[in-house]
Amino acid sequence: MSDTPSARLFIIAWAFVVKPEYRIDFERAYGTHGDWVRLFNTADGYLKTELHRDPENPARYITLDFWISRAQYEAFREKTKTEYQAIDTRCERFTEDEQLLGEFSDLATLHSALTGLGPSTQVQPSLTIRPAQIKDISAILRLEQSAVSAAHWTESVYEAIFHQDAPPRIAFVAEDAQRKLGGFLVARVAGDESELENIVVTESSSRQGIGSTLVQELCHAARSRGVHRIFLEVRESNRAARALYEKCGFTLGGQRAAYYSDPVEPAMLYSLQL
Repeated sequence: MSDTPSARLFIIAWAFVVKPEYRIDFERAYGTHGDWVRLFNTADGYLKTELHRDPENPARYITLDFWISRAQYEAFREKTKTEYQAIDTRCERFTEDEQLLGEFSDLATLHSALTGLGPSTQVQPSLTIRPAQIKDISAILRLEQSAVSAAHWTESVYEAIFHQDAPPRIAFVAEDAQRKLGGFLVARVAGDESELENIVVTESSSRQGIGSTLVQELCHAARSRGVHRIFLEVRESNRAARALYEKCGFTLGGQRAAYYSDPVEPAMLYSLQL
């Protein structure tokens, strides 16, 4: 584990036993770019978070949250009670057990208590979600054209997303450590609502949590823009997409008969209140 130079330090360590089917979701939520770190970054005195995997038990993870002082950590907890509880509740399903390992005031004490942890046990993010850029369009088009169920747009439609006078949109891409695109998402923003227009994940990256991570990033970005509701339409037969939306908390609110063609089938209407 890397040292954090500071004359004052407060470190809080937690251990989690993670359900096998949720390990990727857990690593993204608790990792260096996850939900918790985004919340921590709103606070004074927050330094960093490390996510480690127990070298003797691959289902057991340890988080280390570094703060300048206990007082600043406690002030953060008091100020963000509602937001903290919301993330905690959302992440409960990932774990079988959660335990406070301890609170430490210096690195020497931390190293003595958690002797098995070090740089080799840190969990490095295997996936990065970032805002889409105009240079991503060619890769997005290749990905979209390979997905039968995707909304197929022209290159000019994707280019329009980045025009200054275009309707406001939220667009993200997911890329791996080699910067290869594994998925993308585009949503339109209109007032306090957002429509998820297109989301695609490569077949080779399916069942790795990329789709749900993209949707979570959309929710975070939409909230920051004052959006209170996200809605979408999906083919009745697209079971994989419907399972993804339901996993992310969307609820079915109705359908539009014969909305899609080739083949003709209804559109299922989903929405999520933020």
